[in-house]
Amino acid sequence: MIITLVIDTFNIDNNGTTVSAMRFAATLISRGHTVRVVTCGDPADATGNGGEGPELFLVPELVVPIASRLAHRQNTVFAKPVRDVLVAAIQGADVVHIYQPWPLGRAAERIARQLGVPAIAAFHIQPENITYNIGLGWFPPAAHLVYVLLRLLFYRRFADIHCPSTFIAAQLRHHGYRARLHVISNGVDSSFRPGPARVRGAEEPFRILMVGRFSPEKRQDVLIRAVRRARHAARIEVHFAGHGPREKRLRRMASRLVNPTRFGYYSQAELLDLIRGCDLYVHASDVEIEGVSCLEAIACGLVPVISDSRRSATSQFALEAGNLFRAGSPSSLAERIDGWIDDPAALAAASARYARHAELYAVDRSVKAIERVYARVGHAPEAPAGYAGRPYRLLSSVFYYAIAIPLLFLWTRLVLGVRSEGGNRLPRVGGVLTVCNHVHPLDSALVALAMFPRRLVFTSAPINLQNRWYGGLVRLLGGVAVPRTPAGLPLFFSEMELFLAKGRVVHFFPEGELKPYDTSLRDFKRGAFHLAAQARVPVVPLSIRFTPPTGVGRMFRRKPTMVIGIGEPIVPTMTDPRSDRRIRMELARRRMHDLITRAAL
Repeated sequence: MIITLVIDTFNIDNNGTTVSAMRFAATLISRGHTVRVVTCGDPADATGNGGEGPELFLVPELVVPIASRLAHRQNTVFAKPVRDVLVAAIQGADVVHIYQPWPLGRAAERIARQLGVPAIAAFHIQPENITYNIGLGWFPPAAHLVYVLLRLLFYRRFADIHCPSTFIAAQLRHHGYRARLHVISNGVDSSFRPGPARVRGAEEPFRILMVGRFSPEKRQDVLIRAVRRARHAARIEVHFAGHGPREKRLRRMASRLVNPTRFGYYSQAELLDLIRGCDLYVHASDVEIEGVSCLEAIACGLVPVISDSRRSATSQFALEAGNLFRAGSPSSLAERIDGWIDDPAALAAASARYARHAELYAVDRSVKAIERVYARVGHAPEAPAGYAGRPYRLLSSVFYYAIAIPLLFLWTRLVLGVRSEGGNRLPRVGGVLTVCNHVHPLDSALVALAMFPRRLVFTSAPINLQNRWYGGLVRLLGGVAVPRTPAGLPLFFSEMELFLAKGRVVHFFPEGELKPYDTSLRDFKRGAFHLAAQARVPVVPLSIRFTPPTGVGRMFRRKPTMVIGIGEPIVPTMTDPRSDRRIRMELARRRMHDLITRAAL
């Protein structure tokens, strides 16, 4: 394929977006593709690829008052769209991949459309990065406005958008982006891997590393304050890798630590040596679209402690609770740091687990995934599974909580005599996947009532949503159609993962078909557990069992009454997704069986 990448800065190792583009370009070339790059630079330096690097199409810098000054502080520039250069780079290409929504990217999209070349956009500019750096990080509506403006001015023109993380894809869907969202990591270079085993001397300090631009949203200040509070403060030596406008302030703050703090800006080879020489990695950022620096550290076997900020995707890399701390809290971070220092055996074991886990994010895997997107780009987007605009979501919520739930509660409790057990086991926040046996026409309602006040997304056979009489009601209550063919499943699971990333509850009936009043468990389909493994969310098993009517109910109830039992959540395992799927499917089956047979014991 001939692939044209459009990005304002290239061949300058100064930010994650540029590094990602450079790695993608190099890997695509190594896999036999021809790569053209349109970027800012001296047009006199434009060269062919010579059989090694990409072919460069250079344009001058575009100076935008105020905006360019802010961009320079972040070590980036805006490129001036020169039509002749863009036409030369795009004409004859198979696909155009536009990295940024600035004037160069907008012009590239227009020219690609005129030339009939399919284009894909990437979402690498997190609006919160913009609002933090103009002093509005404290005001969430400002970021919401940026999301909306980016959609209206640029991203609405694309049928396909590349997202580096599920977190940012979920944000886009929440803010009304209707394109196909392809979640593909920026990837980690193969050079980032564990080095030779290091033996720390008895007097050697415990080294903590944090990598990132010195800007407000990265929160290096939280690490400095945490080290001052740590019990082991006298043993800790902090290393900050990066540069940026807040460096002087951070140096002043760090001067009060017991041991000198090391600041520096490193080449990739130097950074690799630094990572291998440290003992713990801290990622305190409040805002992060993925967190490649954290990914590089764990790929080298460095155990992370990551902020659980709701505006950051990096917490996706945490394998257990001990690798997360409360966002913006020095005391929470200090507690985590002390815990790892106190348990060197656990630190060594976690190091090996993280190095294996990072293999899932190798840049080769990411490039293979983007190749599949390139092959399909240009097709008109179908409506995303479960997507609804803001007015419809508001109407649906009002109907669900004000009408449907009260009526269903009265009917199932008073008329059918249903009761539930184990409600105290339910997770109150965060994405959750629930599974239940499919044995009654109203079992979706029973699950909804058992999970109240949390609202569920129900997966359902397409026929239930297409029915002319009640299909609209099923959609209004949160029903989402499962594709009829295997070809539609990847996109369906991607959309369900976005619901989970936003903290929703997604429900499956793993037995598939309804079999009324069946007292046994049938074979499970793997889809629900595949999704849980990919999204790394707890699985909550539920089971409906039947009991004879008792008391007054015997006078008017001819059919058995129902009890819906809620089991203990099954958290993700520390294994690869395929093993996690198998292990948790078996555990869910056992717990559901126990809930069904409890009455007979």
